Amino acid sequence: MNARSSRWWRHCLALAMLAALFVLPAREAAAAPYCTATMSTLSFGSVDLVNGGTLSATATLNYTCTNDQNGSRSAFVCFNIGDGSASIASGGGHWTPRILRNAAGNEMNVQLYQGSTQTIWGSRTQVIPDPYDARVINIARNSSLSGSYTMRGEIQAGQAGLTPGTYTSDFNANHTALRYTFATNANQLPSDCNSATTDGGIFPFSVNATVVKSCLVSADPMNFGSVDGIASSANIDAVTTIRVLCSRPTAYNVTLIPSSNATDGSSAMKGTTSGNADTVPYRLYSNAARTAQWGSLSSNDVEGTGNGATQSLTVYGRVPGLPNVRPDNYKDTVTVNVVY
Repeated sequence: MNARSSRWWRHCLALAMLAALFVLPAREAAAAPYCTATMSTLSFGSVDLVNGGTLSATATLNYTCTNDQNGSRSAFVCFNIGDGSASIASGGGHWTPRILRNAAGNEMNVQLYQGSTQTIWGSRTQVIPDPYDARVINIARNSSLSGSYTMRGEIQAGQAGLTPGTYTSDFNANHTALRYTFATNANQLPSDCNSATTDGGIFPFSVNATVVKSCLVSADPMNFGSVDGIASSANIDAVTTIRVLCSRPTAYNVTLIPSSNATDGSSAMKGTTSGNADTVPYRLYSNAARTAQWGSLSSNDVEGTGNGATQSLTVYGRVPGLPNVRPDNYKDTVTVNVVY
């Protein structure tokens, strides 16, 4: 090989090395940081609305923010919740309260709150402009930070008249929205959700409650008053009131069971003084004429249908002539049963 050919070889080798440099793969650009979220189902389960009060349940929001940048990042994340599918089916705009609906279109009043507070969980651009927001600070390079938050649901009181069955509302599609913004320094994060504009998708969930049949019953004492202790054949009458509150339209039967367990609505009051074995008989009726005795059988009970409001039933009592008994306070206990 002469000097000329040697120079040519070196020149070719240099070109080959240069070509090799050009085929090295370029470094892949880092992806933009992002956040995702999910929400669990809010289920009230089986609920008894007749007993009154506020019924509550919770769901859990889980979120994760991921940083694929070279340096650490911080995020301001906003979780917006709308009025739900039941509201849309009813014409929209049901925010205070929100609603659930059953298949027949009956509506249950509910509300969704942020954690244990009384702040309604809303959406930045809607009637209730209070989304839940979170600051996710110092997410290291190529790592993620996760968090969770509780949503509390409440069924509002005063809905005993709702028909038993399942009530639902779906919060999907445009009924939820995750928005966020990232910054290299936590001090650069915004203070509210107006500047959190990056679209993080949705976190769909559903809310459901099943109303069960239920009844409440209460009764006033029946007092025959103070009477002359002389035996008499004259009747002594008294009345009292039983109050029944049943869900609508729950069919019910009311039976009366005295301490003797007699089934025909008749029994006897016993003296309260020690050693007094005397008794005063009485009978219970379901009509003012006192011809229909009220007992504990299907043939002599009282039937009704609940309407979600208190229904008053009158019990007519009679002592059929006062026997020759010692002066005393005479009492008996009658159990009121409501079967539904």
